[in-house]
Amino acid sequence: MKTKVNFQNTLAIILFLFAFTANAKTKSITTAQLPANAQDFLKKNFAKATVASAWEDKEMFDTDYKVQFSNGIEVEFDGNGNWEEIDGNHNAVPVSMLPSAITTYLSQHYKGQNVVQIDKKHWGYKVELASGIELEFNNAGKFLRIDD
Repeated sequence: MKTKVNFQNTLAIILFLFAFTANAKTKSITTAQLPANAQDFLKKNFAKATVASAWEDKEMFDTDYKVQFSNGIEVEFDGNGNWEEIDGNHNAVPVSMLPSAITTYLSQHYKGQNVVQIDKKHWGYKVELASGIELEFNNAGKFLRIDD
């Protein structure tokens, strides 16, 4: 009897998850269809880059956006157009969106090393260098630690 109830619960969960993921829709869009914050961010930080593609990813409770440039750099935005991640795919990414304390720290301690990925977290920033070193900073740009 208990096995039958567990099986039914497991089946119900699987069906719920299937229905939940079936509502997710990814579609190709133009940068003009991005939220205003995302458009402004791209104009300010990637003005000379050529957009290869942009997507809108709608899920049941949220929407995310992704922009890929012809040089391989990808930028991800939340539903309000706030950037969350910049992935250079081993290429250097601009650091103009970072607090000046971070760029100063990088130039003093890692001069000549390119930043290849930036993640914006609720607690601050995670910055990956071309050498593979990952650095963490708080929201004000104060160095926290090297992430192993």
